[in-house]
Amino acid sequence: MMGIKSYQERMFYNFSLSGKVPQDHLVRTLNEVLDLRFVRELVAGKYSHTGQRSVDPEVLFKMMLIGYFYGITSERRLAEDISVNMAYMWYLGYDVDEQTPNHSVISKARARYGRAVFEEFFNRILEQCVKAGLVRGEKVFADSTYIRADASLKSLVLRQDAVEPALSSKEFVDKVFTENKTEAETEHKNDDTTDPDNQPKPPEHRQTFSNKTHVSTTDPQAAVISHGQKLPLQLAYKEHFTVDSHARVITAVEVTSALVGDESQLVNLIEKQPIAIKEVGADTKYGTCSNYKYLIEHNILPSIPSWEGGSPSREKRFPQKQFTYDQVTDTYTCPQGKQLTRGSDAVYNNSHTYHAKKKDCNECPLREKCVSPRVSCRHIFRQIHQSFKDRAKEYLSTEHAQETIRQRKCYAELINAESKTRHGLRRAMFRGLDNMTIQVLLTASVQNIKRLLAHFTGSASVFKDLCTDISDFVLFLFNRPVFAWFGNRLVIRYWDAT
Repeated sequence: MMGIKSYQERMFYNFSLSGKVPQDHLVRTLNEVLDLRFVRELVAGKYSHTGQRSVDPEVLFKMMLIGYFYGITSERRLAEDISVNMAYMWYLGYDVDEQTPNHSVISKARARYGRAVFEEFFNRILEQCVKAGLVRGEKVFADSTYIRADASLKSLVLRQDAVEPALSSKEFVDKVFTENKTEAETEHKNDDTTDPDNQPKPPEHRQTFSNKTHVSTTDPQAAVISHGQKLPLQLAYKEHFTVDSHARVITAVEVTSALVGDESQLVNLIEKQPIAIKEVGADTKYGTCSNYKYLIEHNILPSIPSWEGGSPSREKRFPQKQFTYDQVTDTYTCPQGKQLTRGSDAVYNNSHTYHAKKKDCNECPLREKCVSPRVSCRHIFRQIHQSFKDRAKEYLSTEHAQETIRQRKCYAELINAESKTRHGLRRAMFRGLDNMTIQVLLTASVQNIKRLLAHFTGSASVFKDLCTDISDFVLFLFNRPVFAWFGNRLVIRYWDAT
């Protein structure tokens, strides 16, 4: 027999809000594991001792965590969801007949607290991860990712126009009348494809943008960036971070313009580590002499492929690796056995210059393969800290270093995928470098909290809702290596759930 549901609102209910929240719901685990009472201490200096009582700061942080856990990128939508979701209301401590905070309360609190409060919040969560034994410092991976800014390319204007009006008031009015013709003028208008002389119009050239000449009026701190098909032209920021290999806890983050090179941020990230580390793994962008020098001097293994640089046009000549360096005589020897000596003590681009004799290069039978016709002799550039790079290359030939380099893709890149697909970091929620940093800090905090929940509860059902793919879940359950696809490559992933 087919049933028909009818609804009639009651005047009185025998109702318990806690009873409507499932025992295995995420908010129950958060309430049991995560202690946020320290939040009031962090923001105490941001409030006056007089006036009307504000919303509890702990409630505000819980609201923001809910948004980042479930990838809700709109504060307005977050406030609406909280007002109708009984599980969220229970976690915040609001009953069904209480008015939950408005979205504007979150926005005002974020602006009042500022970047420093959220940095300290991230550090406090990281401290809990360290105390739980989830950070060991045996191996740390560094990486970066672009984050699309909340601004369109249409907002780009010339930097001079951003400071001064492009047109005066009279010029603007004249332009309006010129662009908005009368009906009579429109009827006699020439065809769009021809000019007054009935000649075809030349094809329009694609407009190009440069950070030196253009700036966004919507988000001036965002930078124009493009890497071909891999990354189309867009306004973006860049997140730099490190992740510990033991439980994939994010140990440091930094947000910069999209133009800042990865290699320039490695030392800053290492100095932010909560404990001493023994090894760093990263891609080729970080393999500079200065980074090798810092890591070796601090007894940190540099599992980073070296960045050779150089211009593609020089590939036709003998590469520098075919020239042998003698540390005793401080000279290079070319493939024909001739010496290149250091010219002067002047340093150019952090490098010394070694050059051969003009006579040796002019008489050399391999001159065409070695020296450009525009110069008289061959030059070699050796960086000031090249000795540290040479020491790093010796270590990079070991199997341990090669294994760490392979593991980087299984740790750092997965963190990027998790933050963008699960926690809304694919696009900026706010504008400005400080606001972008706040978003990254809260995203990283949520990712670390997920590791805390999995560690303390050991609940597979809780962790299953938070993993990025099925391989995460299998790794958590069985602590076994798993084969997973990254692009078109099959790699082996490891997870230590202890």
